[in-house]
Amino acid sequence: MAQADSYGPELKVLMHNKDHPVTEWLSLEKSSCLYKLSPLLDETNVVRMEGRTERAEYLPFDLRFPIILPAENAVTKLLAHHYHSKFGHGYRETVKNELKQKYLILKVDALVRRVSSSCMWCKVQRNKPQCPRMAPLPVQRLAPYLRPFSHVGVDYLGSFEVTVNRHVEKRWIALFTCLVMRAVHVEVTYGLTTQSCLMAIRRFMGRRGPPTEFFSDNGTNLRGASKEVVKTIHDVAKDCAGELTNAQTRWSFNPPATPHMGGVWERLVRSVKEALTVLNEGKRLTDEILQTSIVEAEDIINSRPLTYVSQQSGETYALTPNHFLRGVSPNEPCSVPPSPRPAEALRDSYKRTQQIADEMWTRWIKEYIPSVNQRTKWFEESRPLKAGDLVYVTDGNARKSWVRGIVEEPIVSSDGRIRQAWVRTKTGLIKRGTTTLAVLEISDSNTGPDIDRTRVTGRGMFGTTPLDHP
Repeated sequence: MAQADSYGPELKVLMHNKDHPVTEWLSLEKSSCLYKLSPLLDETNVVRMEGRTERAEYLPFDLRFPIILPAENAVTKLLAHHYHSKFGHGYRETVKNELKQKYLILKVDALVRRVSSSCMWCKVQRNKPQCPRMAPLPVQRLAPYLRPFSHVGVDYLGSFEVTVNRHVEKRWIALFTCLVMRAVHVEVTYGLTTQSCLMAIRRFMGRRGPPTEFFSDNGTNLRGASKEVVKTIHDVAKDCAGELTNAQTRWSFNPPATPHMGGVWERLVRSVKEALTVLNEGKRLTDEILQTSIVEAEDIINSRPLTYVSQQSGETYALTPNHFLRGVSPNEPCSVPPSPRPAEALRDSYKRTQQIADEMWTRWIKEYIPSVNQRTKWFEESRPLKAGDLVYVTDGNARKSWVRGIVEEPIVSSDGRIRQAWVRTKTGLIKRGTTTLAVLEISDSNTGPDIDRTRVTGRGMFGTTPLDHP
């Protein structure tokens, strides 16, 4: 049937010259796709290729004289899909090799690729989250002329074991990151409780001042601390005179399982860990040693260059976070050679100080901003999530632990793209980023008209839901 549909004229010529098997294919037009395959008809009038292995009688007949099939025919596609399913939806080369044992399919590479990409089982079992184009930086990352730690990211790292008297206790480190100038502030915490986190935040605010906004992951200790901080600052603002104090702080949380949204502080967590590798020297650690080490690590990280300064540049030093915190980096002399100042700045020391700060911010805008302007990944657009989409919530590396769900409400970001969504699972309504949501692009025509979407929210990859069979 497949050969009659695609090779009708050639089949008539071969049938007409069947009595002359030696020259029957020579009567074909040279423009025919079968001309170079030396076709012949067997006893059942099936077109086969007469190859160079015809004398190897110990080989199977189908291998020596494979059946010629067109790649675009529905019968050929069904054969390819049969072998694709028979061999466990595995490698394409395996499917092609098995097809070549009996058939000669023109453009077999493209056929197997199309069958594999259109296989519904493969779509369900091997789908991955699709990320939209990388979002622009938030305005909190690009706000110059503010005091340090006006916008802060909070995270935890650890634990570290310290010796107290004759027993061992655990300590953690709370990391506070300035989102604008990338400075860090570290505090030792004695537990992962809300009270311990609150005390670390109060010590930070006592040294650096209250920030305008906190950003953090969805840790339970940080979520509990945020409520207390907002309530405390609200009470302070209520009790103090409004014209003298404006103590209001916001706290924003990233969606669960989206560490890339907090990369500005996650990267500095790694830097702190690298700076604290000296603690793994094999000796016992005490609270005093830990406190001293993290302060030295903080100074090292705050002395790192934010920008690259060429040797041919007129600048003598690279811009560091310590220039904003102290006015000078610890690796430089305490006095910076004066540059020409306006006459007003020379007469007024306060205005001269402000001019020096403005020059640092000018360098920050000219040198640092261009270094973070270019996207490093996620350049292409992706299909946006829609309400009613069937998804896998890809929490964890094991696919069997992924949870099925239905998108209830996509969350539109400021640039109009969907990067978060509320998803309904069998355990309830959860909020996740699109990087953890793998869409199952299954239409009703593929899954049957009577699909029950409420059954799709089961757990695991191998259950009794309609999605387990394409």
